[in-house]
Amino acid sequence: MMTEHRVTTKAELLADIQRSWDALNVTLERLTESQMTLLQDEQGWTVKDHLIHLMRWERSVVFFLQNQPRHAGLGVDEALYLNGSVDEINAVIFQQCKDLPLQDALAQFRDVHQQLLKLLQPLTDVDLQKPYRHYLPDEPGDDEGPPALNVIYGNSAHHFAEHQSWIEALVKGAS
Repeated sequence: MMTEHRVTTKAELLADIQRSWDALNVTLERLTESQMTLLQDEQGWTVKDHLIHLMRWERSVVFFLQNQPRHAGLGVDEALYLNGSVDEINAVIFQQCKDLPLQDALAQFRDVHQQLLKLLQPLTDVDLQKPYRHYLPDEPGDDEGPPALNVIYGNSAHHFAEHQSWIEALVKGAS
């Protein structure tokens, strides 16, 4: 998932990631297990499904920063990643993980987040301004791609905030 450029420095990126992570976790801490696993939105997703989705896209950034294909981090075929829509990718992730127990989903969600933070520690502002192609030079495409900072932001801070609002709406709609 890509987004427009919203932060320009590592310090801003880390602050936004922390702020949105904390806000999302405050929301999650208020929920019961049944609220996280039984309530469904219009697409049939539970809160747990949203968390798995967030984890997989954040994991794709972990792979990206390790110069590994993002499709592997998402857990989808390369052809689907390169040629499918985001909705098609999300549908495959949903099908793969719908039966994952909540505790496993939460553990993976937290673990992947820690992996991302650890990978960000040694990076500089210059590293974060390097284009997508610097990290994944063999991925098809005609241009250099967005700065790494945008890829990270769009799949962490921005993504967390986006799904937090959907999770809150899902839970509110059920009460």
